[in-house]
Amino acid sequence: MSKKWKSLYDSSRKFKDEWEIFFLWVKQSSDGSGEAFCKLCHCNLVPRLSSLQNHEKSDKHQKRQAAIPYTSALKVSPNVSDEVKRAELEIATAICCHCSTISVDHISDIIKRNGKGSTLGKINIHRTKCSKILTEVISPAYVEELKSDVLGQKFAILVDESTDVASKKLLCVVIRYFSRSEKKIVTELVELVEVSEATREALFQAIKNSIEKLGLSLKDCIGYASDGASVMTGTHNSVWSRIHEESPNCVQMKCICHSLALCVQAAFKKLPASLGFLLAEIPKWFSKSAIRREAFSTLFSIMDPCEERKGTPLPFQQASVTRWLVRGKVMNNILFNWEELKAYFMCAEKQSTPDCMYKARVLHGMLNDHINFLYMHCLTPLIAEFERVNAYFQLTDADPQSLEEELRCHYQSLCARVKNYQGEILPVEEVDFGAKFAQEVQRHLEKYPESEERIQEVKVRCLAFINEAIQQLERRLPPTQNTFKSLSALNPVKILSQFERVKFKDLPFPHLVANNFVKIEEQYRKILHVDCSEEPVFSGKIPENSTDFWSRVLRSRAKAVTSETAFGTAIPL
Repeated sequence: MSKKWKSLYDSSRKFKDEWEIFFLWVKQSSDGSGEAFCKLCHCNLVPRLSSLQNHEKSDKHQKRQAAIPYTSALKVSPNVSDEVKRAELEIATAICCHCSTISVDHISDIIKRNGKGSTLGKINIHRTKCSKILTEVISPAYVEELKSDVLGQKFAILVDESTDVASKKLLCVVIRYFSRSEKKIVTELVELVEVSEATREALFQAIKNSIEKLGLSLKDCIGYASDGASVMTGTHNSVWSRIHEESPNCVQMKCICHSLALCVQAAFKKLPASLGFLLAEIPKWFSKSAIRREAFSTLFSIMDPCEERKGTPLPFQQASVTRWLVRGKVMNNILFNWEELKAYFMCAEKQSTPDCMYKARVLHGMLNDHINFLYMHCLTPLIAEFERVNAYFQLTDADPQSLEEELRCHYQSLCARVKNYQGEILPVEEVDFGAKFAQEVQRHLEKYPESEERIQEVKVRCLAFINEAIQQLERRLPPTQNTFKSLSALNPVKILSQFERVKFKDLPFPHLVANNFVKIEEQYRKILHVDCSEEPVFSGKIPENSTDFWSRVLRSRAKAVTSETAFGTAIPL
């Protein structure tokens, strides 16, 4: 056979589809050449059976094939009883909820060894089987159960995006709705979607696809919650604008916790940059050195021999990059340990290596400056107020009226520090910076009367901090506050009061009851004349929480009480 003829013959060879059955790692090349392509080695091969067989035996291919994790299909023995299966399902679910799957290897052996003679002694579950049960049995069953429970319901969407340790972009999609089976409002995870790019269109399509998998439509979405990033909440070209096109009556809710943190972050820029350096560098000094932490703990015990300050948090907690309000705890810990830190860095300045000596000297000098001590006394209680409100908004079932009152009281409390009853700005001498701050200022002036000008600068800077925090609250939170104020009209205290209840036309979400507007308005009037406490579902006491109250109303058989078509669909926000 001549080389020319052989070359012509080889060039006419084409890939055969049946090769994919015998060689799972091969497919036809996408470059149009008709050659075979190895999915493991990422290389083209001559479309000839012998070439594929030789490539499969090559060292390169075998090494790559050996690196692929392989798990066999889940096999269920026909002799296993239903009690054993149920026990294994419960164990797999508990492992999934509370710990790593690998731990089932040890836990199941302990259970089996100590459960001889019972159902638990017959279980046979390890991490491979546990993973298969979760992905092939429990997960599909959960999805089907969620589909049947949420089908036809109004719902709210909660989304957030993040990046995992493998640098994969993930989008978490959660829905909040009224569950028919549990007779209450629930929050359920829909899907954790991997997205290739965090663009507006890509994120919106990921959300839409996740919702449609449950048989839902964005037209039934009555609430949308996310962080305040422009790609998520922009007015004209964002995920929110696209959802608003699908559901024009949908209500937008930006993350309150994130907004409160941004308010303080913006206000903190009005203060000297040295404070930020102090908050960052002191915890960083101790973060990666057990020797330094032990040295400080020893010094702390020496300076407190009677253990009068036992339980005082040590200044080792680091500030978070994303959660700014964590710095409030860092600030509080540094303030509690101020004298101990001064003594520690005085020693560290003399004993540290040359590369650390300068930083220890700078920190010691800043701690010796009483002006920084005054800043801490003024700022710590202010930031603690933001932390308290932030923690309240992290509750699972906080009442909208209570949330609205918290925001309003916090805002009014800040304004009362810098304004009089007529709303006029107070002069800096009359501003309320806190009683502890005033005591420390008085003590410092008695010791250093010449520092009055520096103290005046501290007051001006702290006043700028408070004013900026107020302006940020006014700019970021009014839409949210209005939403909570509107939802507070559904609070049972107002609904059942002749004086506090709003008119029916002013209730939120009127579009949800458009089909039964007249009937529901009649029920709204009559509910005042129904003794709800006598209904069995209330057990003699009317709950003060809105969601709990209306969930019980749905279960009530009283003819004069509103039904599910009335307000049940308005609760999920």
